[in-house]
Amino acid sequence: MKIRRFRESDAKEVSELIIKTIRISNAKDYPEDLMELLVQSETPENVIGRASWTHFYVVTDNDRIIGCGAIGPYWGKEDESSLFTIFVLPEYQGRGIGRLIVSTLEKDPYALRAKRIEIPASITGLKFYRKLGYDYKDGNDQIDEEHLYRLEKFKEPEKIYMTERLYMRRWRDDDAEDMFMMAKDPAVGPITGWPPHQSVTESLYVIRNVLCGAEAYAICLNDENTLVGSVELKMGGRGEGETELGYWLGKEYWGRGIMTEAGREMLRHAFEDLGMKRVWLGYYDGNDKSRRVAEKLGFKYIETKENVDVPLLNVKRTGHVNMITYEEWKKGQE
Repeated sequence: MKIRRFRESDAKEVSELIIKTIRISNAKDYPEDLMELLVQSETPENVIGRASWTHFYVVTDNDRIIGCGAIGPYWGKEDESSLFTIFVLPEYQGRGIGRLIVSTLEKDPYALRAKRIEIPASITGLKFYRKLGYDYKDGNDQIDEEHLYRLEKFKEPEKIYMTERLYMRRWRDDDAEDMFMMAKDPAVGPITGWPPHQSVTESLYVIRNVLCGAEAYAICLNDENTLVGSVELKMGGRGEGETELGYWLGKEYWGRGIMTEAGREMLRHAFEDLGMKRVWLGYYDGNDKSRRVAEKLGFKYIETKENVDVPLLNVKRTGHVNMITYEEWKKGQE
């Protein structure tokens, strides 16, 4: 079984899944006329409409859609979110698919940035959601006029930075396998100064001991929740009011403007949120991709250093140093 983002071509199958589940699973808790009224609103067109303002996911088993769920802002708020449309086909219930859906939704950027997540729970789903840590909103354990319980969960929001296509969030242990799939490629690490990873265990070590700085982030695609690379503001090495931007990207994501987009948001964060006066960026001779990113971000060339030690590769290289000031960045924004 796999979970992925909803596509418009899924709409008919998702609609049928929801209708079947309502008629079978919810029938024991609700009158038939109410269920039939609800069924009328779960058309393919309405599913597509809901997916347009939420992050909608489907679970598949050999290409058959067997479950779905969505998360979106709670009435447009950036620090509150809501879960919607969580259904699992009756014949697949009791296999942990519902937990998989909720777990995925709680790792979505809408959940990561939220301090509170709400869910309108049916009578049928009440016990399930309470097991997952959701409790009655404001202590009200009464069903409302929509015949639903309002449940909520509070949490500490993660630091997360979103752009049109991306979001940057803190690294997690469960990123190790995805990191390894990218970092084992000899085209990725050596150009930035580190050897290809040899195992998932090595990638986990790097997450815990290297990418553990206060401003180290995993870069993910908004529409897929796919990990694609790393970006970091390296604090403390350049003096007060200064930091250094570092980054790498999985090879299959090169050439799509992803690193430039992530870098722009990190510069905004550095200057506006952290109050930095200067941001530095360095790359080794021959790393033309990093050079082009630096140019697109507005960095100015400062100097070239010969015979720079690259300790992880036990070699010496030529390094190019670049820098952008707050004033230069601000002028570029205007």
